[in-house]
Amino acid sequence: MALSWILIDPIGRRAVNLSSYKPVSVQQHWMNGEMQVRFALILASDHKKSPSGFVQCEIVVTCDGPKGGEMQVKEVSLEVEDMDGKHLTGGDSLVILQQALEGKKGKGANREKEARRRYMEFLDMRRDRKERKLRVEGTLDMFCVAFGVTLIAMFWLWANVKVFTK
Repeated sequence: MALSWILIDPIGRRAVNLSSYKPVSVQQHWMNGEMQVRFALILASDHKKSPSGFVQCEIVVTCDGPKGGEMQVKEVSLEVEDMDGKHLTGGDSLVILQQALEGKKGKGANREKEARRRYMEFLDMRRDRKERKLRVEGTLDMFCVAFGVTLIAMFWLWANVKVFTK
């Protein structure tokens, strides 16, 4: 399955292809048999909602299970996610899509390989960022636990010192 989702700006006379030619993932729902096919493109962005400088533009195609040997497209959606996996609002997404329209266009036979490489780099950066956040949270948790234990110990010592001084 291949997909091209081309966004056209007739006023600015520009266009950008927002999908990978091949899907990055295909999943079948276990209960109803629907297939979700995901196409993704990594876009550079200097928008305030993407502090890492990259966002993932993902097109999700939902198809009904095979009926008579054919798949029927049920739904197609466009989602824009930041590095943390949070979906951006419509206004923020439009700003990023406008930046994509104004950016340089990739051409040539290596476009598919370049898109795959950028997608894999994006996933690596996302995983590294998530691991770094978990380490920081773990350190903060340990600090809070140590602070709580120290407070309890100080209160216990204070209470015991009062008992022994009387």
